[in-house]
Amino acid sequence: MTNRADLALDLLADLGEAAACAHTEATLVPSVRSVLSRYFSLVRLELRLGEPGPSDPEMSRVGAETVAVFGIRDSRGTLGVATLAIRAPTDTAPELTPSLVGAIGRVLAASLRQVEVLGRVAAIARRSQGDRRQLQEELDRVALPRDIVAVGPAMRAVFEEMVPLVARQDTTVLVRGETGTGKEVVARRIHALSRRASRPFLTVNCGALPEGLVESALFGHERGAFTGAATRHMGFFERAHRGTLLLDEVGELPRAAQAKLLRVLQGGDFSRVGGEASVLVDVRVIAATHRPLEAMVASGAFREDLYYRLNVFPILLPPLRERPEDLEIVTLALVEKLATKLGQSAPRVSARAMASLRAHPFPGNLRELENLLERALILSTGDSLSFPAGSLPIAAGEMAPKSYEAAMRACIERALEASGGKIYGPDGAAAALGLKPTTLQSKLKKLGIRLPP
Repeated sequence: MTNRADLALDLLADLGEAAACAHTEATLVPSVRSVLSRYFSLVRLELRLGEPGPSDPEMSRVGAETVAVFGIRDSRGTLGVATLAIRAPTDTAPELTPSLVGAIGRVLAASLRQVEVLGRVAAIARRSQGDRRQLQEELDRVALPRDIVAVGPAMRAVFEEMVPLVARQDTTVLVRGETGTGKEVVARRIHALSRRASRPFLTVNCGALPEGLVESALFGHERGAFTGAATRHMGFFERAHRGTLLLDEVGELPRAAQAKLLRVLQGGDFSRVGGEASVLVDVRVIAATHRPLEAMVASGAFREDLYYRLNVFPILLPPLRERPEDLEIVTLALVEKLATKLGQSAPRVSARAMASLRAHPFPGNLRELENLLERALILSTGDSLSFPAGSLPIAAGEMAPKSYEAAMRACIERALEASGGKIYGPDGAAAALGLKPTTLQSKLKKLGIRLPP
């Protein structure tokens, strides 16, 4: 049979372990009560913090109950008073003596001091997090993000004036510019500075969606809406609820999807494919395109009412060839970034290499420049950047094609070289040239151009 003194030691050990796991006063009392209930027939346990208690435990009997009133104190002073009431102990329970009660009080005092310290640490952490968030907001307002490098007035006006201004509102934004000018970077920046920054940011390339599944991808579908729809599917708008949705290449949307998009922008509601119930969403929409929407409206390919609904706050990004002052700093930043990615030291960019880059029109803009620099870094062996044979940009005076066909051939070949032979996708040659992939393939066949290996 277990000695009652050993039971008292076991009780104090279990009590200390349970109290050490309690991080707040709200969790401390239930933990202590649970341990005491395993050893005694517990009637009640009361903790009154901040009240003075007796210097020595006061023991009394009330009917079949043993009541102990004792102070909770440590070397730094009194923390409170506790009242413990149990039914008459049996031989299988530790004896409730003044010394055991005093030991329980000391365990409670140590636990309360721990809770006090943890509370101060949590308060400091919350204050530090708030200060960090406030500092980051200040930095966001006065500095360009790391992935944006610009010294020219055009781009700095976009990121220092227009983007912070529109980010405060939920206004629909239309970002326009050639492929590779950084439209998605602008959209992400707007989201990061908005009140929706902690919510989802989703991107959908409207031009890459299969024509028959555009509505399902954007707005979702119900089970059984079409063959293969085995379950309900949430579209991009539902998944972006309370966040931001970037509709990249919005000019590629078919007319049916344009009508449904207009409804969402105007009323914030839509119906899933195959469903009748209306779904309400709160989504900030940013649209991006390199297509001439005005001409598409005139030809009937794009809805006029949707165009005006999207064009509330237009942002036009200039191509790289129109911001020559940015070329050098962008090149140096990309070389540093790509060298880090490849695990090597950044080589020196010679004046000759920069002159060659300045002579190139870069129809693929920053994306083409980045691809060219990455290939150069991989193939460079010295401490100076060198371009691989056949990919060095040709100076403007050396180009001078003799005919329209020759100019078309040269343009297509440069776009294919920049995309690594890729035709489809947002980084493919078709997107860089502003053509449909099928149209580009027809031109390749007509001109007898073979894809690079």
